[in-house]
Amino acid sequence: MDNHFEEDLKKAREFHGHLCSGIILGVRIARAGLNYLGIEEPAKNKDFIVFIETDRCLTDAVQAVTGCSLGKRRLKWIDYGKMGASFIDMNTQKGIRIVVNAQNNPSKGEDALSFWKQFTDEELFKFEPVSVNIRKEDLPGKPTKSVKCENCHEKVMDGRDIIKNGMVLCKSCANGAYYEIEN
Repeated sequence: MDNHFEEDLKKAREFHGHLCSGIILGVRIARAGLNYLGIEEPAKNKDFIVFIETDRCLTDAVQAVTGCSLGKRRLKWIDYGKMGASFIDMNTQKGIRIVVNAQNNPSKGEDALSFWKQFTDEELFKFEPVSVNIRKEDLPGKPTKSVKCENCHEKVMDGRDIIKNGMVLCKSCANGAYYEIEN
């Protein structure tokens, strides 16, 4: 583990609220991804995006270490339910996908930090060089397009609208919403 580990771990623990295996592994994945891209200080580099594959603890660690967030449009959540992330150079659209490949977990009551420190990154993770086609609408920056849904009249940004039966619709009007409006 590199010399950033303790500082990164502290930052991730404070952001998440407690220390657990997901935070420890997320910190290590984040630093490995940054190292692959040649980024020493992520706060000074805005030319990378992280695709995260889980909505669990690991994501908070990756966000805390990299500074990437959904609101900055530099953290993209792909709901695969996997403990993995891809770190992509926006200039080349190439990078590395890193997935937890550990065969064991700390036993109940065992110190997670001590447990995970005994393994190298190569023992814990699977590394895959990847390329990602990042659409213009998905890049950081101001919205590229803004339209109004012809059904609910709500604003839809960045090409998330759908043309259905000749109408410009938001995804919830076109395909059904995750919520139900109560009267």
